[in-house]
Amino acid sequence: MRKFLILLAWAVSVPAWAAGAALLDGAQLREVLKKGQPCCVIDARSEGRRKQQPIPFAVVYQEGVKPKPGGFAVVVGDSDERALAAARSVAGKSGEDVYAVKGGYAAWKQVQAGGNKSSAGTELVAPQSFTIPSNTCEQGKALHEYK
Repeated sequence: MRKFLILLAWAVSVPAWAAGAALLDGAQLREVLKKGQPCCVIDARSEGRRKQQPIPFAVVYQEGVKPKPGGFAVVVGDSDERALAAARSVAGKSGEDVYAVKGGYAAWKQVQAGGNKSSAGTELVAPQSFTIPSNTCEQGKALHEYK
């Protein structure tokens, strides 16, 4: 019975071990966003900065926030350290990959607005699909409907 419980505890914790949290610069983040997986944007900035510079469709960071299974999350923080700490927390509890944005809001906006120059102008780089949350990044009934 003891071996069974140890094996069960190990099996339950494997997803958290498999998850990763990394601090990505603009170029690395652009490559991740181009993969087309469902993406959850988590805003780990202070309330004042969130109000001054809102990030559309972002979820405010809180305990229990996690990306949809099979997706990933991008965390924007007031500092690289805060973003990475939030990313590690979310990755550890969700078992999904979470990426902190190196350079915070300014870097996130640059990735969204710029990307690479092409002959047709500026290429927009953004997640291909967002998860609309119900207080988290999981699927479920949304608190707001966007029409």
